[in-house]
Amino acid sequence: MYKICLNAIIALLFVACSSHEQYNAYYQQILISQTCDPNFFEKENEDINEDNDSIYKGLNTGYIARDCKEFKLSNDIFDKVENSYKFDVDLEGGFSKGAKYTTSLLINDTIFDYQGYLYERIMLNAYKGLNFMQENDFENARVEFNRVLIRQDRAKDYFDAQIEENQEDIQKAKQNDKYYTQNVENNTKDIYEKYEHLFDDFQAQKDFTNPYATYLASVFFFLDKDYKRAQDLLKEVYATYPKNDELQKEFKIFNNFSNSLRTNELQKYIFVVYEDGLSPQIDEWKFSLPFIFNKGVATISIALPTLTKRGHSYEYILINDDFKSELIFDFDSIVASEFKTNLSTIITKALLSSILKTGLTIATTQYNSDNAWVNMSMALLNISMSIYNVASTQSDVRYWNFLPKQIHIAMLENQGFIDIKAPSGLRLFSSQLDLSKNVLIVLRSFAPQIPSRIYKMEN
Repeated sequence: MYKICLNAIIALLFVACSSHEQYNAYYQQILISQTCDPNFFEKENEDINEDNDSIYKGLNTGYIARDCKEFKLSNDIFDKVENSYKFDVDLEGGFSKGAKYTTSLLINDTIFDYQGYLYERIMLNAYKGLNFMQENDFENARVEFNRVLIRQDRAKDYFDAQIEENQEDIQKAKQNDKYYTQNVENNTKDIYEKYEHLFDDFQAQKDFTNPYATYLASVFFFLDKDYKRAQDLLKEVYATYPKNDELQKEFKIFNNFSNSLRTNELQKYIFVVYEDGLSPQIDEWKFSLPFIFNKGVATISIALPTLTKRGHSYEYILINDDFKSELIFDFDSIVASEFKTNLSTIITKALLSSILKTGLTIATTQYNSDNAWVNMSMALLNISMSIYNVASTQSDVRYWNFLPKQIHIAMLENQGFIDIKAPSGLRLFSSQLDLSKNVLIVLRSFAPQIPSRIYKMEN
């Protein structure tokens, strides 16, 4: 019976691993093809409604709905993701967390629903806000951008709690493993050395802020005519990039509106936000490390996540022939910052999992009985455990596939028209504009060979 159960678990593990990688590719193919098939949304919504990995599927499906200009559907899906964050992550009880942690050591995190990264939560609310702006619902957009700012404020507390939790796990490991120095401390040091090349390729943020989300909030409040709030938020962004000429120019204009008693008489402006390329994808990285057990040294394979950079689209965009977008925000660095902060927890869990599973396998090897049938059963169990260890050594490769790599911005006077071109001169967007309104245009380009997406909001 135990063999049947174990084989079923192993089969499930192989399916889970391959399905996550396949799902990433599937979502990317659906987005790029822009078929906007109602059957796709119906099928994904069924899984999300049944709480079947609703955060992972909801983030990706909700973005695809936005890409299809189905803004209400997008926000309906994003609402379900937010509910999952609230009830499945934030309000999860201590007993449930403990049981899940123990199970993840025995198997891995891929069997549980995806819980996501903080930067994904922040961008979830930012895109919900932009969706509401598209539908001219500035009241609900304000709610979403306020949530963005609340999440930003709580970021440090969130990461402090993560770090404290990891320290507790380390203390438990010290008490339970007499070979802790080699199995955890030395191996952790070796792993960090292996990761050095990765962080050389990324400029991690020095703090836990997402300045792009703050910038979007400042532009929203400007369009919503809350000029004092807009100025305060842009001031935060400008403080992060004090030498940037574009932000300096925008801050002066925001300041003028904030101090004016006749804002209706002031010049109206166009904000252009260019979301370029794709943020890093998460891949699996396997290698072997030495562990000490009672009978000697065992070389064990472990699996950890790694970041892989993805490509740019256009180097910049030209606006009305006279303005060139300016690169301000490097979203890769935001992803790398949180990845680096979480890495200690991920490494510790991977090492403790290897120790636990290998220890159980060794225990079955060393078992000896006078009963030949029992010995044969234990030998079969040992073989099954070895296969199981290989199958369960997996890293979680789920992530929100469609966040940008970098963000460019530009602000110019509203002269009643907008014309956006690629560096080659290819026209990406052109339109007449209402001279009496401030306008936000978000241009999303995943790659030069894929048609750009345009989102226009005004007030």
